[in-house]
Amino acid sequence: MKSLREYLIKEEEDDKKPTLERGNIKFTIWEEPDKKVTQLENNYKYQKIEYKYEDKDKGIYIDFLLGFQDQSWKLWIGKIGSCSYDDDPYCSFDTDDFKKGIIACLDKVEEFIEKVQEDPENYVQFYI
Repeated sequence: MKSLREYLIKEEEDDKKPTLERGNIKFTIWEEPDKKVTQLENNYKYQKIEYKYEDKDKGIYIDFLLGFQDQSWKLWIGKIGSCSYDDDPYCSFDTDDFKKGIIACLDKVEEFIEKVQEDPENYVQFYI
């Protein structure tokens, strides 16, 4: 049986575990293979818009790609290095406005990572 002190120490350690916050989701936006953008323009054709999620402790590495296809912003999710705009998208945001698309994408990325953290075995196809 744990003492009150042991219980409080365990609870304090659990509170210190890192969680993904929306502000930590930072997309890298590329104009060309080796050139990141310095400013954004609505519906300008970017080469790649991506966020790489990495949890080294759990061996989870996921690539998130945001792209504009068929007049709508869409999200692709897969293994880093193999996720491609040529694959079927994970979801569509039904908007042609970049600002609305990126906000919806941030929501979906945060939601998806929470699901993976809760049940990693159910999402292995996205990272193994």
